[in-house]
Amino acid sequence: MNTVLLAVVVVLALVLLISLLIILSRAWLTDRLLAVQLLETLGVAILLVLAVVMQQRAFLDTALILVLLAVVVTAVFTHRQRGGKS
Repeated sequence: MNTVLLAVVVVLALVLLISLLIILSRAWLTDRLLAVQLLETLGVAILLVLAVVMQQRAFLDTALILVLLAVVVTAVFTHRQRGGKS
């Protein structure tokens, strides 16, 4: 069971690296935002799987904080794209 979950973490980490390459290579801001959201989602997924494998509650808490930060990043980006002032 743990071997399968660790394999899932490795696959998610590879997809995470691909999304980092997208962030660095794309010129459009919307492409970058979607890649950042993918990165955040993958980070949460990796933390949740690691929490199960290692039986550490700290990974769950960190995943929750990462989700809250993802919401803030998306809200700020959307606000700035609409021409909102800070």
